Amino acid sequence: MFNKEWLAKFMEIFGYVMVAVYIGLGVMLFIPRFYPYVPANLKFAFAIFFIAYGVYRLVRMLGKKSGTDNE
Repeated sequence: MFNKEWLAKFMEIFGYVMVAVYIGLGVMLFIPRFYPYVPANLKFAFAIFFIAYGVYRLVRMLGKKSGTDNE
């Protein structure tokens, strides 16, 4: 039913969507009016984590696409 090319393309697109979700959630946590009941220090820590993880995933995906990954 599914061929490998279609699944590979779907997973690549899904990976980019997840990068956007992680970075978007991190940026959203920096905005004070979102989640006002969460302490600012906790929001800052999670925002940095989500942005860093999104950038990490993006760099890994781009490395695999260009063939320069070390794995």
